[in-house]
Amino acid sequence: MKYILLCLCLLSLLGCGTDTKTQQDSKPTTTANEQAKTDQGQKQDAHVMAAKQALSSGDYAKTIEEATASIKDNPNNAEAYSVRGFATALNGDTTKGLADTKKAYDLDPNNVANYYNMAMVYKLQGQLNESKQWFEKVLEKDPSNTWSVYGIATIYADQGDDTKALDWLEKAITIDPSVKSVAAGQDHFERFHNNTRFKTLVGI
Repeated sequence: MKYILLCLCLLSLLGCGTDTKTQQDSKPTTTANEQAKTDQGQKQDAHVMAAKQALSSGDYAKTIEEATASIKDNPNNAEAYSVRGFATALNGDTTKGLADTKKAYDLDPNNVANYYNMAMVYKLQGQLNESKQWFEKVLEKDPSNTWSVYGIATIYADQGDDTKALDWLEKAITIDPSVKSVAAGQDHFERFHNNTRFKTLVGI
């Protein structure tokens, strides 16, 4: 359960990608060929949407299945690679998961949601410095991204840098007070439960 809440916030991040279907639907007229492409795009979107829903419910096998179906339809679907990579890593294969998220980055280096996914996959691998770098990339684009700020706090906690861990935790709580209950219950901060500053921050 260590990563589950961090994983759930992925869904909001994934909304930041471009919506090609909307752009296609805005055309005043379409040829038969263009309509076929639009229908194909809708089909791909349906697979990715199903993959996201499965991810939110913790069904990683279903996530992988739906994302793979999307990739089969469109081998250049960066979002599908990103979602599949995250789910694959959560399902236990971090090496393959990282390969997918890197592929997603190659296809779309501007997808901020994939930055978060890469941060989480590196975190699952125990590559904390690399993970922190990707969380920082998210924050370059979205400085108020709660769960990237919190992710950095957990990394500093895991690395034994208590002062920075609590500094970043305080930043995350300032953005979203619901972080208090998350931090209070996660093992990243278990050893902080007798720390006066931590207790004040999370209200225990």
